[in-house]
Amino acid sequence: MSYQNNGLQLYRKGQYAEALVALLGEDVDLAEDLEQGYLMGLCYARLQETGEAIRIFKNVLNHETGQIKLYQIRMLIAWLLVGEDDIDGAMQYLNEIISGGFHSPQTWSVLGYCQWRLGKTVLALESYKKAVALDNGNSNAVNGLGYLLAETGKDLNTAVELCRKAVESQPDNPVYKDSLGWALFQAGKTMEAVRYLTEALSRCPDNEVIKGHLEKVRVYGHKH
Repeated sequence: MSYQNNGLQLYRKGQYAEALVALLGEDVDLAEDLEQGYLMGLCYARLQETGEAIRIFKNVLNHETGQIKLYQIRMLIAWLLVGEDDIDGAMQYLNEIISGGFHSPQTWSVLGYCQWRLGKTVLALESYKKAVALDNGNSNAVNGLGYLLAETGKDLNTAVELCRKAVESQPDNPVYKDSLGWALFQAGKTMEAVRYLTEALSRCPDNEVIKGHLEKVRVYGHKH
């Protein structure tokens, strides 16, 4: 069995460190063996060695010619850069994807998030709407659009409906529960909002956004 095949099998089993050791055991030129480089990048990403993952993915990107793989690599780099809080860097790769003709709900969702982070709310709403139009079953897109509608106070009934749909698709997702709680609060349903925000915080007790939302709702409840 080749090092690459062994590494792939270990990766599929979730043994990312072992997979990386197997891949590193083979002396290959990653500029020529792009599949091995791609797999190594995935291992580093799973091991949260983000800098090394991005470095390898960029190297593969410089030599890859397949359109589908180019899309996948740019999306991976964008996700990793968002995780590193490099929003401008992530947007560069997302815009390259879109200008290349790939219009996936994942791309528009991440772009919408980046635009929101940069304070470009109108553009963010449009991006999330495009994502939902492409796939109204994409929970991330549905939740993102619902949350932004709640944040801006636009069409609060739709905001609650979308956020509730996201929670129904992933009942244990604390981010989605936070969005639903916030949308409910904005729609004037304080008691139900407290329930979802409390559940969200119980799963992510150190999340400052959820803490802030719950505190605002509780303060409002005490005053009214």
